[in-house]
Amino acid sequence: MSTLRRLIHGRVDPADHRQLQQEAAARGVSMTACVGDILREYFALRVEMASVMTAPGQAGDRHTGLIHSLLARSEERLAATLEARTTELGDRLQRLEVMLDGLVRFYLVHTPEVPPEDQANATASANRRYGKYRRFVTGRLAEGNLAATGRGGGQRPVEDRGEGSRPGPTPSEPLP
Repeated sequence: MSTLRRLIHGRVDPADHRQLQQEAAARGVSMTACVGDILREYFALRVEMASVMTAPGQAGDRHTGLIHSLLARSEERLAATLEARTTELGDRLQRLEVMLDGLVRFYLVHTPEVPPEDQANATASANRRYGKYRRFVTGRLAEGNLAATGRGGGQRPVEDRGEGSRPGPTPSEPLP
């Protein structure tokens, strides 16, 4: 079977010419044959790259082709990293839930109930102190000092801006 070939003339930069000479020598072919091989490889790679987006398949399926395999390996590494972080964050969240539950129980055991006639004053005081607490937390987060990491410095004084000021992020609700 004879193949009809078309003649193409072109110019390349000196650096590309040197690289083409080296590639042709490495393949053991003429520069013209090397150009043809490289063009066929390029066109095949473009088709394969386009097929990555359209190829059906499920997670865990065998991957064919260079691009498919490279993307699959990247996806697997990302999935493993995400899974490890999810597990770590889940463990930390569970630890925080246990700590918060223990704190609430400790608080309830060690504090008396507020009599009905003192509840309005207690609520106002609690809202004021909670606002100070929220400003403190907001300040610590702005400084990048997270207490959970153990890297936070000492406590810094919290400025009292009065009851009318907004305590950083809006508290979910004032105390009843």
